[in-house]
Amino acid sequence: MNPWIPKFLSPDFTGLTHAMRALVITGGLFEPAAETPWQAAQKQWRASRASAGVWLDLRLKLMLADRYSAMRRRLPQAPEAARRLLGDDPSAGVPELTEVALASLLEAEGVEVEVTTWSELSADPVAREARLSRCPLVLASTTLLRDLSELGPLAALIKRPHNRIVVGGALVSMLADRWPGVPGVDLAAAGDGERLVPALVAWAKGGFGRLTPPAGGRVEGDGAVLRAGPMPSKSLDEWPSPDWRVAERLHGRAFPFIHYESVRGCPYRCAFCNYPYLFDDTRFRLRSAGRIAQDWSIAASRGVRWISCLDSLFTLPPKRLDELTERLIADGRPVDWLCYARADDLTDPKRVQRLIDAGCRQVQIGVESGSAEILHHMNKRTTPEVNARALQVCRGLGLTTVITLIVGFPGETAATLAETRALLKAAPPDFFFVAPFSVKSPLIPILSASSRAEHGLVTDDDPTSAFPAWRHKTMHVLDAIDHADTLTRWIMAEGLGLNAGMFFQGMLRFNPQDREELLRFQRETLEVGLGHRLGFGAMRGLTRWRGAAQVARL
Repeated sequence: MNPWIPKFLSPDFTGLTHAMRALVITGGLFEPAAETPWQAAQKQWRASRASAGVWLDLRLKLMLADRYSAMRRRLPQAPEAARRLLGDDPSAGVPELTEVALASLLEAEGVEVEVTTWSELSADPVAREARLSRCPLVLASTTLLRDLSELGPLAALIKRPHNRIVVGGALVSMLADRWPGVPGVDLAAAGDGERLVPALVAWAKGGFGRLTPPAGGRVEGDGAVLRAGPMPSKSLDEWPSPDWRVAERLHGRAFPFIHYESVRGCPYRCAFCNYPYLFDDTRFRLRSAGRIAQDWSIAASRGVRWISCLDSLFTLPPKRLDELTERLIADGRPVDWLCYARADDLTDPKRVQRLIDAGCRQVQIGVESGSAEILHHMNKRTTPEVNARALQVCRGLGLTTVITLIVGFPGETAATLAETRALLKAAPPDFFFVAPFSVKSPLIPILSASSRAEHGLVTDDDPTSAFPAWRHKTMHVLDAIDHADTLTRWIMAEGLGLNAGMFFQGMLRFNPQDREELLRFQRETLEVGLGHRLGFGAMRGLTRWRGAAQVARL
C-alpha cells in the first residue's frame, strides 16, 4: 500500500513526535442535562438552517413531544407506580460504548485522552477552548447525529487551525461511499475502530503528514476518507473488550450500568435496516460464550449490576446463547442484562426460562408489522404467528418485551395496518416503539434500483435531511407519520402496551404487577386541555403544510 499525504497537511505539524493528547467526542445534538433550553433552541436553529428537509423532521419530533409533554403534565398526580418508574434512571450519565472503546484503544497506543460530548462542548465555551487547545487530535462520533445538517455546525464549532478533526460512526459509514466533505472535518474514518485507531495515532504522532491505512484498508477521495478494511477473522475474541476502568477514571465515578458489544454485522438482510453494512467487514462476527461470561463476571466483580447488549441480535447463534446461559446460571447469574432478540428465538418456553434464570430481564423484538405481506416485503424471514407466540411466551414467564413497529413500509395500506392492530390485540407487548418508515440511510436494501422499481419508491436523497421525503405506490411519508401517530394513540387508548418513548427512563425498573396501573395512567395522558390541543394542533398544521411541499418536490 502506498502512504498518503492528505491535501490538508499543515507545515505547523511537521516533525511532531511528542506524546499526543486526543479528545473523544460522542453524544447527540441535544443533551438536556448539559444545556439550557435556549442553548438547545440555538442548536436546533443552526441545524434547521442547514437541513434540506426540516419540516418532516419537525413533524416527527412534534408527535413525540406531544405525548411526552402530556405525560409530564400529569406526573404530579400520577400513581405511585408511575412516579417510581419515572424516577432516577440507572443508565443516566453512562458514557456511550463508543467513548469507552476509543478511550481504551487510544490509551493502549500511549495517547493521553480527554472525553466530552457535543452538548458539553456547545454549552461551555471556556471548557471548549481549553480542551481544543490541549488536543491536536479530535475523534468525533457521529453515531447519534442524524444527518450532515447536524454535523456541519458542530464541526465548525470545534475546528481550529492547530487540530485535526476525524469523524467516524454510523453517519460516516452510511455516507462513506459518497462522502461529500464537511467544512471543518479533515478526515472521515469508516470501519472497525480497532483497525483505525492505530493508523490514526501513527498519523498524529508523525505530525499529520503520512496517513498509512491498516493492512487491507485504503484511503479514498484525495485523502478525505480512511477505510479500515476487513478484520483478519470473524472472531471478536481476538480484540480487547472496551475497558470500563478507563471510563471510571476519566469520569471519576463507577458505573453500575454499562453497555456491551458481542457481535458486529447481522446474518439477516432486512430491507429497512442498514446495520449489516455499517462496517467495511460485512461478515457476521461474534465473541464466544466463554469470552462474554468472563467479561461479565469481571464487570460484576467491579460493581456492575446491569449490562445492556447493543448487538443487532444477541440471541444468535442459538448454540452460543445456550452455552452462555448455562455458564451464567452456573456462575450464579452475576448481572442482570437486556438484549435485542429475534422472535423465533423466543418461542420455546424452556429457552426463555433459561434466559430469565441467566439474568435476562428485557428483550427488544423487531415485530415491525402484523401483516405477513409486509414482513415478506421487509425480508424479515418471520411471520405474525411467530411474533405473537414469542410475545405470549415472554409474557407468560415474566420476561419484559419491548417491540418496534414500522409504519408505511412499501405495500402498507389500511388493511395491513388493521392486521398490525389484530396482532397487538392477540399478543400485547409490555412496551412499544412506533416509527414511520425512513429512507435516511442509502445502505438499506429497499433502496436498490430493483426494489425502487418494484414498489414505485421515490426518495429525497439529500444527506442534510434527518427524515427525507419519500413516496411509493400505496403511501407517502406524511401519511405514514399520521398513521404512526394514530397507531400510537390507539395502542395507548386500548391499554395494550406502554409507550417506550414516554417511559424510556424507567423500563429497567418495570414490574409486571404494576402493568394495569401504568396503563390506566398512560390512558389518562391522552386527555389534554384546550391549550395543549390548540398549540400542538397549530404546529401540526404548519408542519404538514410545509412538509407537503417537500413531498410534492419528489
